Amino acid sequence: MKRLFVVLLVTLSSMVMAQEIGTEITPVTPENKPNPVNQPNDNPYATQPANPENPKAGAPVAAVDAGGARSAGKGAFGIRATFAGQPIPVFTIGPNTTPPETGSVGLAYWGSDNLAVLFDLGFGLGISGGGARVGFAAGVGIDYHFRTTADALRPLINVQVAIASAIANDIGNALQLSGQFGGGAAYFFSPHFSLTGRISLGLRIPFASGLVTLTTFTPAVGAAWYF
Repeated sequence: MKRLFVVLLVTLSSMVMAQEIGTEITPVTPENKPNPVNQPNDNPYATQPANPENPKAGAPVAAVDAGGARSAGKGAFGIRATFAGQPIPVFTIGPNTTPPETGSVGLAYWGSDNLAVLFDLGFGLGISGGGARVGFAAGVGIDYHFRTTADALRPLINVQVAIASAIANDIGNALQLSGQFGGGAAYFFSPHFSLTGRISLGLRIPFASGLVTLTTFTPAVGAAWYF
């Protein structure tokens, strides 16, 4: 009987101590937190939120790179080479004074995405009767391109004026003022290289005689390299 009393006393003492220890531990209450944002390591395929400081963040690569230039535009500067075929005179006052055409090299500067200013210089050499004859041409002009820099093929109109000399023994007497107006197209393989073809109408007025020659169907092809 005494042993049973001792066992009951020890059991009650243990229960009281356990209750007192439990009251000393502060219960942990879960904090109310917003749903966490997916981290990059959570799901590598999840769409990342856009950064307000960088609007392009999170945008597809195709959307960022869309609209790239395929042709030259404002500020482009380059060198060009042009070869013009022989024009066909359709109206002449006086003798035919149409000189042979020569190739030319020059510069091009794009003042806008559509307008290019041209500077050309040509030189010709002929040999006849054991003697050499020379000719030259120096001119300025513009090419106005239609469409936009996002297009590789761009139609154009061309206007040029020049001082030139036919291939002759006396360059001074062969000097003439010439002008032309025409149209064509330029194809840009890249913003740095293009090929151009055009057909023009021309007007020539020699200084020595003042005779006028109107020409038509003057073909020309050229290439340009832009920096």
